[in-house]
Amino acid sequence: MKLPVASLLFLTAISFALLFSGSDAVAQSRSEKVYTVAEREPEFPGGKAALSHYLAENIRIPGSLVRRNYNTGPVAAKFIIDELGYVHDVRITTKPIDKKVQKGMQDFMTSIISVVEKMPRWQPGEVGGKRVSVFYTLPIEVNMR
Repeated sequence: MKLPVASLLFLTAISFALLFSGSDAVAQSRSEKVYTVAEREPEFPGGKAALSHYLAENIRIPGSLVRRNYNTGPVAAKFIIDELGYVHDVRITTKPIDKKVQKGMQDFMTSIISVVEKMPRWQPGEVGGKRVSVFYTLPIEVNMR
């Protein structure tokens, strides 16, 4: 009976040693908070009109989607704007993708990610008068007309 308990303790000790050994296999975590709501939200240089213009000028809709007049449905870019105004961790959400237009939608999402990553620095969000990192969701409206 003592042997299984000793084995369990040994395995637990090894698990903790591996977990805290600084191995590259352990996931990295952000040490600062990332807010979902800030007292002052981040702002694109020039405001919402400038952001809309920037997106319209830079996002490319693949020809395959235009030819099919495909309704992309709701598309959103989700990312973090850090305390210096830089964009990080861009992700795209969309409706389920129809297999007929999968390649076109992948190209479209890649274009959005590229454009968002290349955005100029934002005015960062603030909480208590201090600049903070903020999660930001940017809905992207597509008009095929």
